[in-house]
Amino acid sequence: MKLTLSKWLKRLVLLSILLFSVYLYYLNNLVKAEFLKPLTSAHSTLSLEQQPKVLLNMLLLVEDQSFFNHPGVDVKEIVRVLRDYWLYDKPIRGASTLTQQLIKNTLLTREQTLSRKFNEVLMALLLESAFDKDFILNRYMNTVYLAQQGNKAIYGFEKGAKFYFNQPISTLSAEEMATLVALVKGPDYYHPIKQAQRLAKRRQLVLTIYHKFEKIVK
Repeated sequence: MKLTLSKWLKRLVLLSILLFSVYLYYLNNLVKAEFLKPLTSAHSTLSLEQQPKVLLNMLLLVEDQSFFNHPGVDVKEIVRVLRDYWLYDKPIRGASTLTQQLIKNTLLTREQTLSRKFNEVLMALLLESAFDKDFILNRYMNTVYLAQQGNKAIYGFEKGAKFYFNQPISTLSAEEMATLVALVKGPDYYHPIKQAQRLAKRRQLVLTIYHKFEKIVK
């Protein structure tokens, strides 16, 4: 008996769902395996309670104000970015959440492709379904790339504080913490020596946002 077009389409849809489910299972295992691993000596290892509240608020206010409300992807922010781009001719800007940034920094490359972005979104949703917000936020703060010292990379705000200021993060001033948050966007692009003016402008933006808006973490 010949299959009708509708039956072929139904089988195709079922096959697509099955393949997507298998792919999600693979990504879920990949995410869990990575984030169940303990941090290495190359990373900062502070608990969330040890992270200064000033630093927490600066990071969230500048990078992801809706962190505690979205499921890993901020759909509203993506819509705003596209609206501003198409309707008001504003330059396209990033709309990645801290969760997406953590996934990209940990498991993916920085290539600008739709497939990489698609994987980033899926894995961010899976990460949020497997771990709580406090874990994700603290993991980000302990693993974010902040500097390069020869062949050694500097990861996490605590190690960044010691590298740039020779102090633990808990003793830094608000301006020094703002410097570290500014460097999240790119330690090379905002290099403290080669791009001092650029870094100063970004640091001032961080401080302005921090003093203007309400705190997210009390």
